[in-house]
Amino acid sequence: MIRKLDAYVAGSFVRMVAFAVAAFVVVFISVDALEHMGRWIDRRVELATFLRYYFYGLPYIVVLVMPVALLLCSLFLVYTLARRNELMAMTCSGVSVPRIYLPLLVVGLAASLVEMVLGDFVVPEALYRQSVVKRVEIDGHEPTDYSLRTSFSFKTLDGAIMEIGYFDGRRETMNAVSILWLDDGMRTVRRLDADKLAYKDGRWVAFGVAVREMGPSGAVILTTADSMPLPVLVETPEDFSTRPRAPSEMNFLQLSRYIERIESAGGDTREDTVELWLKFFFPLSNFIMVLVGAPLAARNPRSGKTMSIGLAILLAFVFFSLLRFGQTLGYKGTLSPVIAAGLADAVFIAIGVWLMFRPSTS
Repeated sequence: MIRKLDAYVAGSFVRMVAFAVAAFVVVFISVDALEHMGRWIDRRVELATFLRYYFYGLPYIVVLVMPVALLLCSLFLVYTLARRNELMAMTCSGVSVPRIYLPLLVVGLAASLVEMVLGDFVVPEALYRQSVVKRVEIDGHEPTDYSLRTSFSFKTLDGAIMEIGYFDGRRETMNAVSILWLDDGMRTVRRLDADKLAYKDGRWVAFGVAVREMGPSGAVILTTADSMPLPVLVETPEDFSTRPRAPSEMNFLQLSRYIERIESAGGDTREDTVELWLKFFFPLSNFIMVLVGAPLAARNPRSGKTMSIGLAILLAFVFFSLLRFGQTLGYKGTLSPVIAAGLADAVFIAIGVWLMFRPSTS
């Protein structure tokens, strides 16, 4: 009997979540499409381009709406079971309340694993392809050749800002280069200007160099040289020749290697390390939403669907506010990256466990 009960609860929950996610996706795309309708018409965007643009954005939308859909559906499902007295019948037959919720938690855990895979391997590439469709097919710009670029900025692994006039990845050279090192107050403490940089024997060499050291009193020490090796610039020509990726566009392993390179260059890794741990903790929000939503709905089964929607919105708002709060504290170094990334999860897991094992009043 318990297997049939699990199949019934899990099947109802999966169908409800699938419908909710589909509905959220349709609403999200419809609102976005209507908001940009003027652009679609002015640019005479073809239907195939329109569909391809939103197809590439689909994984990100699913990842975005999945936790809210699971929270809302867990509230609705348990509310429905309680209103029909099915929840009471299950408990009277000897099945404990936490055991009744087990299929929901398994579905929530499976959703977390799916979102972890989507967010780590599918979303970054899909968002990049979506940006290419927008830039090339909708806005009409030429595709970017990262091996030959002019007038662009680049942030080095040690946190310096490079302004590059022209980069030739095939010849491994760059012209009209300025490198600025900033302090915590965003004040320039050192500046290097060079007519040319060339990559030779595994390191960058600058030619026609002027280095300015800015002291705390405002004094400037100028040093010039015909040529100067730059061991501080650990980036290779390949780093400049490929599309720069933000930490959110890297998977867990890529970001881990990126952080190691920053640390070896002496850069600040606080923000990137927080982002690294968020890649693990954020997908768990799907499981956590079920852990909180299911027992919470059973505590007041007469609250109604309208109250459930309001409660779901409130809980989602509190969770994501805590997530952002912990992220900010991690960026500032107030909390360690692991604690900062897992703060919202820890708080809601504690609430969910307390609700799960606290005697119900229904």
